[in-house]
Amino acid sequence: MLVVEQLETANGSVQGVMAKAPGGEGHPNMILITCKRGYLMCGYLNLPAAEKFGDAAVLVGGADFDAVLANEIKGATSAAKALGVKEGMTGREAAAILNA
Repeated sequence: MLVVEQLETANGSVQGVMAKAPGGEGHPNMILITCKRGYLMCGYLNLPAAEKFGDAAVLVGGADFDAVLANEIKGATSAAKALGVKEGMTGREAAAILNA
């Protein structure tokens, strides 16, 4: 099942898309939060591929939208870093930068 929600950041709303347990019961959710200039993604998605395509992408763990926004980022592409995303930021802080 897909869940789509509008989420608020310091720079306006972003869209969250979650595929609930795509691998079946007991599997984690697949989460993507799209912003104006890039996106946040869960560990199901591939940071090296995002880098290859030149995307401004941030990797953040979490079981739901609130957790992804609250948790510290685990990695970012060079394009996201060029926009101001830094190690130690939360997903919410990174989303605000990517949505500016």
